[in-house]
Amino acid sequence: MKRQVAAPGWLAHSATPLVAALILLTPAAAAAHPAQVAYARIAVEERAAEIALSMNLFELDLVLTLDRDLDGTVSPAELEARRAEIGDYLRGKTAVTAAGRALPMELRALGIGRSGDGRAVVEATLAFPAAEPLRDLTIRCEPLTELGADHTTLARIDAGGESRQFVFRPGVTYRQAPGALAVAFEFLWLGIVHIFIGYDHIAFLVGLLLAGGSTLSIVKIVTAFTVAHSVTLSLAALDVVTLSPALVEAGIALSIVYVAAENLFRRRPPQGRWVVSFGFGLVHGLGFAGVLKELALPSSSLVWPLLTFNLGVEIAQVAIVAVVAPALYALTRTSLHVPLTRLASVVILSLGLFWLYQRVLA
Repeated sequence: MKRQVAAPGWLAHSATPLVAALILLTPAAAAAHPAQVAYARIAVEERAAEIALSMNLFELDLVLTLDRDLDGTVSPAELEARRAEIGDYLRGKTAVTAAGRALPMELRALGIGRSGDGRAVVEATLAFPAAEPLRDLTIRCEPLTELGADHTTLARIDAGGESRQFVFRPGVTYRQAPGALAVAFEFLWLGIVHIFIGYDHIAFLVGLLLAGGSTLSIVKIVTAFTVAHSVTLSLAALDVVTLSPALVEAGIALSIVYVAAENLFRRRPPQGRWVVSFGFGLVHGLGFAGVLKELALPSSSLVWPLLTFNLGVEIAQVAIVAVVAPALYALTRTSLHVPLTRLASVVILSLGLFWLYQRVLA
C-alpha cells in the first residue's frame, strides 16, 4: 500500500471532534433531509396574482399547534378548524403589491397533500385580486422563517407567457425578472446549504474517507462521486430518469450502511473504492434532484439553476473533504487511528440502519 503523507501534528487533535460531531448527528437522524424548503407556484395575470404554496405540515404544526388532540398527526378536520388562523398567518408571511399598493389576500383553498419525497405538506392557494392591471409588482413569500433563517421558498413564477425561478428568503422580495447573476447566486447558495443540512450525504462521504488511502485514491473517490451524482442530478431534474423518491431515499441509506460495514468488517482497506463511490453517487444524485424537481420548471428554464445548484453541491463537498481528509491523514500517525475510525464507522452504520428502517418500514 502506498505510504500516506501526514499532515502537521496539530491536526491530529481534530479527529476526536470529528467522531464527536458524528455522534451528535444521531438526535437529528429523523431529519436526514430537513424540510427547510417550501415551494410556490406563482401565476401573474392581468388583474390578479395567485400563489399555490406547499409547506411542510410538521413544521407548520410546530408554529401554529394544529394537532389539537395530540395524537401525533394533523387531520384534515384539524387543519380546516384552524383555517382562519392559518389565513392570518399566511397573510403576515406573503404579500403582493402593485404600484406601491398592497393587494388583499384571499385563502381560496387549503388541504393536506404529499410532496415528491412522500412528506405530508399543507397545500394552500392564495389569491391577490386587483381592480386595475398589475404593474410594478412586488412579491414577498417567506413562510416558516421563524423556525430558522435557512428556510427558503423555491418559486416558479409564470408571467407574460414565461416561466422564471426565484428563491425567497427572509427579506428577499421578487420585484422584476431577476438577472442571470442573481439566479446563479441563489441556486449556488441553495446547493451549498442542501449539503450541509443533508446529514445522510455527509455521513456517506465521511464513511468513504474513513478507510484512508493515498492522496490519489481520495481524489479518485471524490471525483467518481462528483461525476456520478452530477449525471443523475441532471437526468432526474430534467425528467429524463424518474425513480420513486422512497426508493431513492432508501438507496441513499443503504449506501451509508454498505460503506460503514465495509470499513468495519474488511481486514484490509478496501481497494477500488472509487467504484463504490461512483455507483452510490448515482443514487445520491437522484436525491439531490428532488429539490429542483418540485419546481416543475420547463427544461429550458431549469438549465441555469441546475448548473449553479450542482456547483454549490460541489463547493460544499470540497469543503467537507478539505476538513476531514487532513484530519484522517494525521490520525494515521497516532495510536488512536484504529479505535477512532472504527467508532466513527459504528456511528455511521447506526445512522444508516436507522435511516433505512425509517425510509423502508416506519
